[in-house]
Amino acid sequence: MTLTFMLQENHLKDRRVQFIQTHQQAFDVEPTFILSLFEEAVLGIEGTCGVEPMCHVEADQLFAVDFQVSNEEHTWPRSWTDAVKFLDKVESQIGVRLNRDLLEKFVAVHIGSHKIVNNTIGIDLRPRHEDSCIKIYMHIEFEEYPEELVRTAIELDGGSYSSDLLQVLLKSTIVIGFNMFLNGYSNVELWPAALGDKYKSHILNRGKYLKDYIQKKFSPKVNSILKKSTLLAVSFSKAKNVEPLLIFHSDDIKDIRKYFSFNSLGDRIYSFCLSQDCITSGGVVLTESELEKNRLENFSIFYNERDQCRQDLPSL
Repeated sequence: MTLTFMLQENHLKDRRVQFIQTHQQAFDVEPTFILSLFEEAVLGIEGTCGVEPMCHVEADQLFAVDFQVSNEEHTWPRSWTDAVKFLDKVESQIGVRLNRDLLEKFVAVHIGSHKIVNNTIGIDLRPRHEDSCIKIYMHIEFEEYPEELVRTAIELDGGSYSSDLLQVLLKSTIVIGFNMFLNGYSNVELWPAALGDKYKSHILNRGKYLKDYIQKKFSPKVNSILKKSTLLAVSFSKAKNVEPLLIFHSDDIKDIRKYFSFNSLGDRIYSFCLSQDCITSGGVVLTESELEKNRLENFSIFYNERDQCRQDLPSL
């Protein structure tokens, strides 16, 4: 490894952390020890990465300490090592006992799976200790059917789904998420996904199972925005089986305003996202019932910056 390459790598890593800190400053996030440990984890990840902050809005309340980092290459199971290091540090230095049982049992079965691309490392910190969690999400190859991975996750979590939804989960899931709360609770999320209409010839043909399900079960407004979005993922879990979360992705964050009308806090977040130099994608998370409102009050906005984009930026 040449000195020039090492300097370039360190420069990109520093930019990742600067990106996180810019978000913190914009939304008055107070530094915490867990956040500093997450920044250390971001610095320690080798290869090309993407960092994704998310802001959660509940009427006039803003929760802005939600970040995920992922390697953009196929790094499983090496990426699991980075996750374990982070979890170990949180437990040893924060003094909490995370319930890793579901996560570790899943990994034990599928550590050799070629279908898992990588895993993200994430945090979602809230004012109440019991609402804060560490997130490890497994990303699955678009070309591969995830049936055995999903069956393991459902069996571990003990979720119960209708026969038609189960087929969607078995065929269209692209993310399996493990949330470990600081109070010892843990759960699993399953994210099937479907592409918008402009991607009809894309390799993610297995998304048709979710698209058919959405056409039958969701409102015309959900179906309309799906057609115009880059991708729609839906988060199902035993914990959220009352109403799943809709995760609309857009390659161009400017498109979000065409389909969503926010309250004043959402406008502030969206304006900040537009002001950034190197946003590679973004999106909105909400329930179907919230989407039907004329103006959103309870939702989340996320945005992503990847190393590929930072390489084109001038040095600091």
